[in-house]
Amino acid sequence: MTAFDAGRGHAWMWPEGRGIRWWTASATRHLDLSVPCAWGGLTALRELRDRRDRLSLEFGLSKPLGDLIAAELAQHGRLHLHLSRALSQVWHECPYEWLTQTGKPLFGALLAERYAPTETRPLSPVDPARPILILNLLGADEPVQPADGVPDGVTQILDGRAAVDHYLQQGDVSGLGALVVIAHGTECDGEHPFLLPDGSTWQLPVDRGLPPLVILLACGTDTGNLVIDARRLLDDGAVTVLAPLGRPCPNGAARFLASFLPRWRAGDCVDDILLAAQREPDAGRGACLIHLFGRGDLRMSPTARHYELPDDVLAAFATDGDGAALEALINRLTLRCFQSGQELDRAEVDLRELLDVSWHDESAERRLFAQLQSRSDTLWLYSQAWIRPLEALFAEAFDHRCLDELLRVRRTLEEHGVSMPAPVFHYWSKIAYRNGLYTLALQDVARGLALIEPNDLCSRGAGLVGHLVGLLVDVALPVPAAILHRQMDDCLAQQADEKSDYERHKLKDRAARLALRLGQAGRAMALYRLKREETRRFGFNGTRELAWMLYIGAWVDPQDAAGLAEEARAILSDDAAVRLGLGPGNVAPVYLLRSYAAWAWRARDLDACRLVLGFRDVLAERLFSGDSGPPGFVFFFMHLCRLEGMTLPEAIPCRETIAASMENQRYFIELAAFCALVGDQARAAGYLERVHAQRSPHTPLRWPDWLGGGILGDWNALVAERAEQERAVLVTPLLVTPETLLTSGLLPL
Repeated sequence: MTAFDAGRGHAWMWPEGRGIRWWTASATRHLDLSVPCAWGGLTALRELRDRRDRLSLEFGLSKPLGDLIAAELAQHGRLHLHLSRALSQVWHECPYEWLTQTGKPLFGALLAERYAPTETRPLSPVDPARPILILNLLGADEPVQPADGVPDGVTQILDGRAAVDHYLQQGDVSGLGALVVIAHGTECDGEHPFLLPDGSTWQLPVDRGLPPLVILLACGTDTGNLVIDARRLLDDGAVTVLAPLGRPCPNGAARFLASFLPRWRAGDCVDDILLAAQREPDAGRGACLIHLFGRGDLRMSPTARHYELPDDVLAAFATDGDGAALEALINRLTLRCFQSGQELDRAEVDLRELLDVSWHDESAERRLFAQLQSRSDTLWLYSQAWIRPLEALFAEAFDHRCLDELLRVRRTLEEHGVSMPAPVFHYWSKIAYRNGLYTLALQDVARGLALIEPNDLCSRGAGLVGHLVGLLVDVALPVPAAILHRQMDDCLAQQADEKSDYERHKLKDRAARLALRLGQAGRAMALYRLKREETRRFGFNGTRELAWMLYIGAWVDPQDAAGLAEEARAILSDDAAVRLGLGPGNVAPVYLLRSYAAWAWRARDLDACRLVLGFRDVLAERLFSGDSGPPGFVFFFMHLCRLEGMTLPEAIPCRETIAASMENQRYFIELAAFCALVGDQARAAGYLERVHAQRSPHTPLRWPDWLGGGILGDWNALVAERAEQERAVLVTPLLVTPETLLTSGLLPL
């Protein structure tokens, strides 16, 4: 089986800018080269071919190309070098295989696949029912007939020009599986390549089409007249052409055909067969002169392997749970992005479209997440560069237990120097965000935005800027968040596609929390109501929006929010369903419990407390596994109930336990607010110092000038002004009330 489906032992080269792109499954780099070697010409080629000169790979090729090829050979034992047809001719003329390693030519280890397609698209196998035809244009008196060595039943043979011309005029040439032309060569540049027994010249006509594989066996010139003819046949529809450079001897040609055609009929790939043939000790005047043009992975088989399936078929297999199909599809999209010059994040867009995983389809994303967890560590390195961050996005939503492992993976990728596309830094930022490491989360967003052009704000930059708005709300910097929100909202209002629609939907949540940070509770309530109304369009049930509406209502007017509380109670009364929904991710039931607990405190409703504490066991467990914020809030609200004189039916964790758990995930602004509410000014001041440290990175954050009109440029001034406002509200001898927190924008979020 060819290694193509695994990608290992393959390297692709194509022009990029003023140089060359070198690409393998595990590394890529731009080479500032215009030619593959500093030497050349017919004399040098003949010296190498006739083995009168020995030139090592490392010294024969321009650096670092020789070293890169040598490293691949050392790692995999063989290398298929795919040379894009977009490369200039000098790259295809270079005699790579005649160079040596440890004193031996590279035939059988290195195969240059010249004039390969500019994009590696899936290639269906050839139907074995299609015949293999040999056109034998040698005279009957030739002492060696290369076609005679082919085993019976493998091919059909037509002898002589008359039979050949009749078939080419009447037969179905394009319906063949392969076509072999055997003749003498004119050995003249600028002439037809084949010389017939009567002295006339001939070339294979293309007016009746061509089969996928064409093999030309004749003597050619050292300048490559048969190479030129091979390129003509590729241009006219052949997928793969094999043709010699130079003069194969009749016996060498016979040995090559006798070994090649049976293996081709049996289903082996062209490149693997040729590599094996070139390893034979007597291949010097036969297989070693054969060059491969076009696709090396062409083969004959009744069934396709994964890497040969069209995108939609491969995607269907992947959707049905075929992990190998998913892996092949992901790797294909990765290579396609590089070859087509697109940013690597385009691969995620294509994957979602092929698998029908929309940006808001939680169930489809969960399925994909589960599949990726079992396959992603075997993906190509540059596939992991966009898939592993996507896993981080899913893990933050569905299973926080995976975040530590994904952080380790990220560090490994960065240690390998893997460059990653801008949008994935939004995904990576989720890991730091979920752990309360806001400085690191902001740094990730800044890294991503540094790679974004201003006109990409609503496409590649939408996730980054939207996440940044949320982070600024979390670190209580609402003024710049408001400016960025407006810029993002104005931009998205000019987009008309599914992803932009969903970005606008998510932006309502950020706008509502921003309104709370600005002390605009009425606006926040309206935004969550609007968002709840449109949730069904995106397949959601509105529970999270209900939770936020109840939370706001509890702080503003608990009596007015009684109707919302009844809705929440109806959902929370289904104990089994709630417990099932309290999974390891960012789940709605825990936010509903938080909101209902806040309402129980503000409404002094003991029945509500009893309902909340019916989940005390799972809430206490979540203090130490996953996000400690929502359960911490619940228990703090229960402590506030006690301070109001309410007698709780259950024991709850002490305030020190709750604080320690929430400190671990750096809920400092929330802890400061809770401490201020109970009159603990000293601890509130201490937590505000931690908030200030959280917003003051040792390495300055650098933001693009176009972002929010440069509002984030003087970061230190923004932080200092906000810190002063917070101290004025929370560190004061005056009584801090719920109304104080609400109007100042410092209520726990």
